[in-house]
Amino acid sequence: MRKPKPKPVRRVFTAPGEQLLRPGSPVRKPLIPSGPSVVPVPDSGGDAGRKTKKSPFGKRELNKYRKILIDKRRELLGDMENIESDALRSESGELSHFPQHMADQGSDTFEQSLSLDLAAVDRKMIKEIDDALERIDKGVYGICEMTGKPINIARLNELPWARYSIEAAREIERRGGR
Repeated sequence: MRKPKPKPVRRVFTAPGEQLLRPGSPVRKPLIPSGPSVVPVPDSGGDAGRKTKKSPFGKRELNKYRKILIDKRRELLGDMENIESDALRSESGELSHFPQHMADQGSDTFEQSLSLDLAAVDRKMIKEIDDALERIDKGVYGICEMTGKPINIARLNELPWARYSIEAAREIERRGGR
């Protein structure tokens, strides 16, 4: 007589921690902490869970920072335009580069490349300033984008377009960039 084949046992494997995701499950701390060591800011129901608070500055201070940012932006735009136009002109004022000697051509190319790199740095700085002006308009200027805590006034006076507190900036730098 033939032995009947046992019915296969159907096992359902769950991913580790899946039970933790079910509603009503107890909240457990991870055994090994990971991620940045910053204190999360409670969500105030803002834009898609972004952790933001209201700016710690009054209207007068915000207007002061707005003026500083706009003046710096205007200065950078002028510098950038001058650098780019100078990079594209030869010493004689012509728009083409045809030096007589190869070494001159190499020097001109190097200077042009350096000038265009400086203009790119200015362009990036202008973007940072535009973002800071947008934060003023949204009412979140002076709040660290990583920790949600107010940025030190001394830092904002030196770097008015700062996105992060000095502690958060150090953490980002330690991790190797943004």
